[in-house]
Amino acid sequence: MVPLRDVVSSLYGAYRLAHFDAKGMDFLDRTALGALRSFSAAVILAPAYLVLMLFRLGDDAANASLSNFLVVESIAYVISWAAYPLIMDDLSRMLDCSDRYPAFISAYNWTSVLQMLIYLPAIAISESGVFVPAMGEALVFAATIAVLAYQWFVTQTALGVSSFTAAGLVIFDMALSMFISGAADSML
Repeated sequence: MVPLRDVVSSLYGAYRLAHFDAKGMDFLDRTALGALRSFSAAVILAPAYLVLMLFRLGDDAANASLSNFLVVESIAYVISWAAYPLIMDDLSRMLDCSDRYPAFISAYNWTSVLQMLIYLPAIAISESGVFVPAMGEALVFAATIAVLAYQWFVTQTALGVSSFTAAGLVIFDMALSMFISGAADSML
């Protein structure tokens, strides 16, 4: 497990990156071991992911058996944490930035925690019925745009790629996530 001081430092780095401060990278362990340890963020986020899935699936989750729901979503969660980093290993070689791959993975994983802190409250507020549906959808849309901008900055900063390449990688990540979610939903 990752020492608490390293988790705090990494989350502070993610916070700085959320403010579009490239020096946030200095607070992350950018080594291969640091990249491996950054997958601890998946453990931190697992409860929030479960809540998000319950919101996203709504009535469909109620129709699925609890055991089926937990198995399918657990597998999807593990795949979602592994697929993009594995693909990025090859893509970073193709983009001639493989030396920055461990730093990218560390940043990518730790910033996921802050992304959830943006996205989950927006979903919860939208689903609560406090706002008319259009307002709730606008809130979720705004949160999604904020998260995508954050991912773009982190990708560009950590990999040292162009703005255009970073945008393409973020779009690819989003498409891959949607594919994994869709596949999991179809199994429920």
